[in-house]
Amino acid sequence: MAKNPREDLNQQNKLLQKQNDLLEQNNQLLQQVLNKKLEISTATNEEEFVENINEDEMRDGFLVNSHRKKLWNVQIGLINEFARICKKHNLPWFAYGGTLLGAARHKGFIPWDDDVDLGMLRSDYEKFKQIAATEIKEPYYLDLWYNYRYEGDKVSNPAEVDLPMITIEEKKRYNGWWPFFPILKIRDSRTLILEFPNRKTCHQGIWIDIFPLDPSPPFANNQQAALFQAKKILMAAAVAPNVIEEALANNQKLVIETNALKQFLNNTHRQKGIYLDNFMIKNFYNSEYVKHITLDHRNYKTENFRNLTYLPFEKIEMPVPVNYDEVLSIDYGDWHKMVYTHSHSMQWSSDISYKEYFKSSAF
Repeated sequence: MAKNPREDLNQQNKLLQKQNDLLEQNNQLLQQVLNKKLEISTATNEEEFVENINEDEMRDGFLVNSHRKKLWNVQIGLINEFARICKKHNLPWFAYGGTLLGAARHKGFIPWDDDVDLGMLRSDYEKFKQIAATEIKEPYYLDLWYNYRYEGDKVSNPAEVDLPMITIEEKKRYNGWWPFFPILKIRDSRTLILEFPNRKTCHQGIWIDIFPLDPSPPFANNQQAALFQAKKILMAAAVAPNVIEEALANNQKLVIETNALKQFLNNTHRQKGIYLDNFMIKNFYNSEYVKHITLDHRNYKTENFRNLTYLPFEKIEMPVPVNYDEVLSIDYGDWHKMVYTHSHSMQWSSDISYKEYFKSSAF
C-alpha cells in the first residue's frame, strides 16, 4: 500500500519541531553557561593598570616579576578609589615621597618598591577622613592610625575594647611604625601584605598611605612657632610617650603646661590620636611652608602643592607638585641617582586575603 504524502509531511514536521525544541534548549543552556562565565570574569578579572602584568621584566637593572606587578595593580586600584572620592568632593591630592620619585624618574613604581605614598594639605586631609568614613565600602577599608588599642592602655570606653591590640613587645619591635605614625591608609580586604606576622587581629590587606602636610617653619611670628612646638610635643606624647615622660621627669621646660601634658599622657592611644588630629586641624592656617609633622628635614613651599601638574604613572596619570624637582631634591638630594631600599614585606598576595592567610597559616 502506498504511503500517504500528507502523513509523511506531518511526520517530517514533527521531527523538525523536535529538533528545533532541542536546539532551543541547547541555546538556553549555552547562554546560561556564557552568562555564568561573564559573571565570574567580571568578578575576578580586574582592570590591568600595569603593562604586561603576567610577564617578568628587567626595569633599570632590577628584576620585576609578575608577582610584584600584581601588587602594584591592586595599589593602583586603591589609588583610583581614593581619586574617585577626592574628585567627587573636590579635594586636591598629589603623589608624595617614593611614589612622587617613581613618577618623575620611572614613569611608574620604583622597581623595588612595594607601597604608595600620597599627600594632602591638612585641611583637605581632614575633610577626606570625614567623607571616607561613609564613602569607603568593602572590599576597601579605611585604616586610621589611632583605631588601635595599645597593650598598656587603661581602656574604659566600650568602643575601644574590640579594637585591634598592639602588644608592648610589638611596639618595641616596630617602634615608630604603624600604627604609631600619624597618617591614614586605605586597604583592600581581598588581599594580603604580611608586614607584621604577629598581629593576627589587625587588617593586613595591601594598602596605600595618605600623608597630611601641616604648617612648618620659618614662621611669621612667635605664636606660630610656639604652636608648632606644641604640635610636635603632642605628637611625641602620642607615638613615643616615654620621650615626654623623661622630659617631664627631668623638669624640662615645655610649651604645654605640665599638668595638661600629664593628663594627655594618661589617655589611650586612640584618645591621643583623635586629640592630636583635632588639634592639627583646629590650628591649621595658610602658611608659606608645609611638612609632615614627623619628618623634620622635609620642609616644602606650600605653593608647590597648591599648583599641580600630571605625570604618567604606569597606565594612569598622577597629580604631582608643579615644581616636583624642588620637592624631590629636598627629600632625596640627587634624586636621579638610584639607591636601593628594602621592601616593607617579602610576602604578599592579590589572591589570598589576610583573613584567609591567618586562618590557614601554620605559624
